[in-house]
Amino acid sequence: MQILESFRIALAALSSNKLRAVLTMFGIIIGVGAVVGILSIGNGLSDYFNAQFQQMGVGIFYITPSQPSAADDAGLKVELNADDAYAIMSSGAVPAVRSVVIEYSGNALVSAGGDRYYYPVKGVTPNSFTVSDNTLGAGRYYTDAEEQARARVAVIGADVATALYGGYDAAVGQRISLNGSSFEVVGVLTTESSQMSFNTPKETVFLPYATARERLFRNQVNRRVDVGQLTVQAVDKSQVNDAIDQVTALLRERHRLTGELNNFSVDNPEQQAQQAQASILALNGFLGVIAGISLLVGGIGIMNIMLVSVTQRTREIGLRKAVGARSWDILMQFLIEALTLCLIGGLLGVGCGYLMSFAGTYVLQNIFMAKDSAASVSMSSVVLATAVAGAIGVGFGFFPALRASRLNPIQALRND
Repeated sequence: MQILESFRIALAALSSNKLRAVLTMFGIIIGVGAVVGILSIGNGLSDYFNAQFQQMGVGIFYITPSQPSAADDAGLKVELNADDAYAIMSSGAVPAVRSVVIEYSGNALVSAGGDRYYYPVKGVTPNSFTVSDNTLGAGRYYTDAEEQARARVAVIGADVATALYGGYDAAVGQRISLNGSSFEVVGVLTTESSQMSFNTPKETVFLPYATARERLFRNQVNRRVDVGQLTVQAVDKSQVNDAIDQVTALLRERHRLTGELNNFSVDNPEQQAQQAQASILALNGFLGVIAGISLLVGGIGIMNIMLVSVTQRTREIGLRKAVGARSWDILMQFLIEALTLCLIGGLLGVGCGYLMSFAGTYVLQNIFMAKDSAASVSMSSVVLATAVAGAIGVGFGFFPALRASRLNPIQALRND
């Protein structure tokens, strides 16, 4: 009850000087609002990166026919081919691997009897459409049987369908020409682009890998290198590192590498995601420190106003002590007054942070170019900001409260 009475007295004291209380709280409001707003942008950016990496596929890594950047062996010949992929997928060879997508990409002159366009063409095995997130707008994906039969079928992006046929509903069943070779359109892909992988599925033509290698890229491949990339999916996300180790060991054995460096590269998006998250965390920490300076300034303002309040209310303190109030009661009265001031400022700052999160969404989408991202205020940031505001109230209000509690009642009553 005594604490509740102290809060009541604190609110009465603050309401008697509303303008001064509001001006004093400004530092806390701005500081807490900045912390909540900055963390909301960090949360939005983190969620965006997670969604982008999720779109690329869960538990996947890439193998490309290129030397690692550290390689300095001039005699090392790059090697990676479809037989390597078949060896990885052979039963029991690599237990930690679930699937392997074979890919070779290039550009082709595309037409449907009218205007001609240059579009990216990807020769990929059918499991490419299931390893990562894809959306089919019309028709179907080509099948494993069509891959093995080297069938002349194609899945085209929605933008390609619109340019050639006026819409993707009309594209299915039509013929499409790629560098003069004719294919049947069996499906239209409406998958959105991924900014992390720089893929543009809507502007790409997809063919069975075997068909593309034989019909379009025959003169670009050789026995050592006939794939542009292998996309390997681990059994689950926790086994990616095991899968990388097993695949690397298998490929080194097949390429007869002993003491040499790898003649292929392995890229793990999970590591890129961790690096991105670490960068976001560091950025949040840096901006949080800047916002914390505002809170520190706000705390100094609280201390200053509380010292002024103690001076103005010296006779009140002396009178309370004369009728029996203990030093502890006076200490708690002013400490709770400072705490109340900071908590109200903190709550107003949280509201300000919510408003800043709307501006943060604009920053993410228009400055960071993070499409469909949104700044989000988390409960943890609200609790953190409120706790810091309360700590500032106690920390910076303690000295004025201690000074008030140590006043001599007789001298205080003589004060004008």
